[in-house]
Order: sequence, then structure tokens, then C-alpha cells
Amino acid sequence: MIRDEQGSMSAFLAMLFLVFLLLISVCVEGIYMYTARGKAMGIYMSGLSHTKGNYQKELADMYHIYAMDPRYHKKIETDFSDRMKESLDQNGDPFRFQTGSTKISDILDLSAQKGEVLKYQIRQQMQYEAAGDILKNLTKKIKAGEDQKNELSGIKDQIQKEEEEAEETENEKTLTSEPVKKDPRKGFMKLLKEGSVPLIMGEKKVSDLPINIVYGKKDTTKQSAWNFMNRKDVEKELDEFEKTASTDSFASELPVVLYATKYFHFLTDTTKKDGIKYEIEYLIAGKDSEKENLGMVFWRMIALRFVMNAACVYQDPAKEKEAALLAASILGVTGFPPAVAVAKNLLLLALAYGESVIDVRNLADGKKIPAVKTSADWQLSFAGLATLNCKRKPVKQGMAYEDYLLLLLISQKDKRQKYFRMMDLMEQNIRRKVSDFKLDQCISSYKITQNLKLKKLGFGGMILPFATYTDLKMYRYVTY
Repeated sequence: MIRDEQGSMSAFLAMLFLVFLLLISVCVEGIYMYTARGKAMGIYMSGLSHTKGNYQKELADMYHIYAMDPRYHKKIETDFSDRMKESLDQNGDPFRFQTGSTKISDILDLSAQKGEVLKYQIRQQMQYEAAGDILKNLTKKIKAGEDQKNELSGIKDQIQKEEEEAEETENEKTLTSEPVKKDPRKGFMKLLKEGSVPLIMGEKKVSDLPINIVYGKKDTTKQSAWNFMNRKDVEKELDEFEKTASTDSFASELPVVLYATKYFHFLTDTTKKDGIKYEIEYLIAGKDSEKENLGMVFWRMIALRFVMNAACVYQDPAKEKEAALLAASILGVTGFPPAVAVAKNLLLLALAYGESVIDVRNLADGKKIPAVKTSADWQLSFAGLATLNCKRKPVKQGMAYEDYLLLLLISQKDKRQKYFRMMDLMEQNIRRKVSDFKLDQCISSYKITQNLKLKKLGFGGMILPFATYTDLKMYRYVTY
């Protein structure tokens, strides 16, 4: 009986000891697995750093935009797996890992998500460069333009009021006039019809290289010269200008605009560049030739200046009086008050438009002009309107060509187009060095999965818990 009790106690203690050993083995196995996973993850992260270092060099050097080199994409899975094996061997692998398959997935290239991928990188690049003084200075310039633009409706109201008053006095007054004078608008309009490039650049050499539009949308709109002989045509142009995009959201567009002026060339940029010269002009205009882009930007700058100059000319009583006398002289004895009022306003608007052409000539020459003009800053007279001959008055402190490019970029209706057009320029410029370069093959974000097998820990020839290997699956999302 005593022996049976002793045997039962021995069996119980043996079982208890085995349970204790099992608990110990499970704890050791857990520590072993945790340590092994940490070791594997460290090697895995080292491999990620290696793959991320294989970025497209020309893209990074020229534009500070980072993405996987398309040439590396073809071999990344094999290279990553080999890198894992090499690192395990060099580190003296005590866990006896077996490397499995490597897979890259969830790929996003730089042209993906309607330009948002490129937009994100640009914002990251420029977040520290949009200094407070730059923002403050640009805000003042934009506000000056917006204030003058808001006066456009006031000018239209003033024109309408004057013409209505002239109609009321039609039967009360008889018009007397000086001998008929030549209408300066005719010569002026003849110059406008030649196009904005010869109007602004004259005989200067202009680049006319083609632009290969792949990602952006080609702009097919045409700009016609204003007809200052017809009131309805001018009213239509004024109405169209009021519909142009506002610059209210300029703060959200500031990073990309500053990026554009830093990394893309434009007319007055003094740095030397091969290939496309008028890059920011393309971002704005979207034409497939350099000359067309430059011409469209000139027309739009003239339009911006026209609103400001029209506000100035209508605040100058001397010019209004001169315009009225000139209108009466042009119409001669056939003139009557309503017609004189219409001609007077068309002459004033033509003078403001001509002044705007002179302003853009100054800008294209690399000079500055005042954002808001006074009569002392005015350059063009009615006598010089037909030929646009006058003494120019550029200023040292004012707005430059680059500032107006900023305004035009910010006020684009389709905000996304500037990103797509940047892609076109990046691809075309890099192809001068790498002939087969394609931006939509440059990977900006991806997921890389690595499979490993970890040998189980053995106790006295026994594997716990009863399996030779366990599978490890590691993955991370990589974003440049």
C-alpha cells in the first residue's frame, strides 16, 4: 500500500515536472520567436533602405522629385531576396532562416491619382521654402490685382451711365467739332492683328520648339484681337474677362507656383538652358509649340494690365476730356452726343489696352512696372496709340514678368493641369539624357512583401510545438 502511494507520488511529480518543462519550453519558444522576428525585421528594413536608394537620378537631380528608377523595377524582387540572403549570411544566422518569395504590389507611379502623387511630393519639397516674407509679398501683389479687377464692373457702369446721359441730351444740343482727325484706333488694331509675339518681341528671336503633350491636355482656345471700333465686341470681351478664375485660393496653390518658378524656365530667366525655354508659359497656356505658349501668355498679361490701366485712365479727368474732344473730331459734323460718348469710351479703353501692351514690352525686357499706376506713371498718349510709340517708364520697385506668371498660374481654372504639364516637361527634358525615360514608369509608392521560414526550437531532439518550420510574412509600404 505504501509502495503504491509512493509510486503514485513519483508519477505525479514526474508529470508535474513535464508540465513545468513544457511551460518553460513554450516561454523559451516565445522568446525565441520574438527575437527571431526582430532579427528578420531588422534585415528586412535594411533591404528596404537599399531598394529605396535606387531612385531615378536625373529626376532627383533636376527636379528634386524621387521615384524608383524604372530600370530597377524589373529586378527589385530578385535583388531584394538576394539582399536578404546576403544579410542573413553576413550576420551569422543562428535562427537558420530560409528565404521565400518576394513580391512587389500596390504600385503607384508619379502620374497616378490625377496628379495627386506629384502634388504631394511638391508640397513636401516646398513646405519649408514658402517663407513668411515671400507669402506676404505675393499676397500684396495678388491683392493689388484683385482690387483693380473689382473696379471693372464700376468702369462698365460708368460707360453705360455716360451713354445714357448722351442719349437724353441728343435733341437738346447741336454738336460742333473741329476738322475731322484720323482715328488712332485703326492703326492700333492693325498692330494687334499681327499677333502678340511680334507686338511684344518685335524682331527679337523667339524659340518655336515643339512640346510633346502626353499627360497634360492641349489647350485649343484661340485669342483674337479686340475690336475697339465696335462697342458690342468690347462689351463682350469685358464680360469674358469678369468670368476668369479668381485667385481666392492662392494659398493652396502657393507651393506648386513657387516650385514652378524655381525648377522651370521662363522668358526672362537669365540661366542658360538647352531645349524648351518657355516652360512656365507652357504650364499656363498648354499649347504644343513654344511660340504659341509665349503668345497666349502675352495676351493674358495684356488683359491683366488692361483692367488696372482702365481703372487708372477713368480716374484721370484730363484723359477723359482729351478722349471726348478726339471722339468729336473723329466723327466730325456727322457726330451726335450718343455716338461721341461711345467713341470716347472706346478711345479710352483702346488707350488703356495700348498702355498694357507697352507694360508687357517692359516686362518681356526684364523690367518692372508699377502694380497700380498714376498719371505720372502713364506712358502712352492718344497721338502715339496708332504706332505704340512712346517713352517707356519702367520702375525699380514694382511687379516683374515672373510676378505675372505667378498670377496666371494661380488663377488657372483647371488647377490640376499644371501638374500634368509639369510631367510633360520633366519627361521631355530628362529624355535629353535618358532616351527611353517615361514618367509613368517611375514608381513613387509600393508594397513589398517578403516570405521567410523560421526553424523551430528543439528540445532534446524533440521539436516544440511539433513542426519543423514556421512561416513569417513581412510587408511594408514604401513611399518616396
